[in-house]
Amino acid sequence: MNRIKTDVLVIGAGSGGLSVAAGASQMGADVVLLEGHKMGGDCLNYGCVPSKALIMSGKAAHAQRHSAQYGVTNARGEVDYAAAKDFVSDVIAQIAPVDSQERFEGFGVKVIRAYGRFISNNEVQAGDTVIKARRIVIATGSSPLIPPIQGLDKTPYETNETLFDLRDKPEHLLIIGGGPVGMEMAQAHVRMGCKVTVIEGDKALSKDDPELAGIALQSYKDEGVEIAEGALAEQISGTAGAIEVRVKDGRVFKGSHLLVAVGRSANIANLDLEKAGVETERNGIKVDASLRTRNRKVYAIGDVAGGLQFTHVAGYHAGVVIRALMFAIPSKAKTSHIPWATYT
Repeated sequence: MNRIKTDVLVIGAGSGGLSVAAGASQMGADVVLLEGHKMGGDCLNYGCVPSKALIMSGKAAHAQRHSAQYGVTNARGEVDYAAAKDFVSDVIAQIAPVDSQERFEGFGVKVIRAYGRFISNNEVQAGDTVIKARRIVIATGSSPLIPPIQGLDKTPYETNETLFDLRDKPEHLLIIGGGPVGMEMAQAHVRMGCKVTVIEGDKALSKDDPELAGIALQSYKDEGVEIAEGALAEQISGTAGAIEVRVKDGRVFKGSHLLVAVGRSANIANLDLEKAGVETERNGIKVDASLRTRNRKVYAIGDVAGGLQFTHVAGYHAGVVIRALMFAIPSKAKTSHIPWATYT
């Protein structure tokens, strides 16, 4: 077993973790960064970047079909779905070097490509290496929440982590969840020629300003998206190409593909947090206003801290933590100034 010591250990190479690692290392700290999956985390690989690239493909097709108002003859705007997904992959590849292991090693960060788990209040094991750190920052992000709907485990479905690998265009995409992920993908897919039904247990875009949400939802409907609100999914069945969703009030929705987009779940299951004395809550790790856990050596930032789940919030959290780690400046995270946007 290899044993190393460091000033700052960062667990997770998503937007928050990378910001802490870059900032701390460039200010002279000895930094170790752990990542067991993909560098860049959810935003680069499954979230902000691929979703906005796919939205751009849909926008291009939509613009061709609605160009007459600008004095340009409308065109059919035919979509090659697989080629659109290749475009998404190309956009990810263009940005990937910014978040790469090589770039961060160039900053002086020791990058270990393995998942980490606590073995004491200031030690983490990653593969065959044990890292003892003065301060530890947990930035493990979140994953798609999979709801306990009867039959879902026996039915093929997509999440934001698999949808961008799909190369065959869905004939009829059923989307469970009318939040930002579900609605953004609904519009992108209807513009690319898919039939789309959004199945929402409450109200679609319920966390956005009601007046603005109403305008956006009407636009979705005008473009052909079917939005079923007050439709709590109760049972799911079917096989690839023939999916059926039955909701609590008896309605049944049929489609060829299913996207589950009902929220996010903090990535904490395999960290062995109890060995570090770190407490958790329903939404993630319990932190104080300075993003510190009950273990004063350990901080948690970004999605895993249980607050607003946005890339720019993770970056903001990184700044709060760096001020405490590097300058011992009391710093607290606030949310009153944090904006967010649903892209339509």
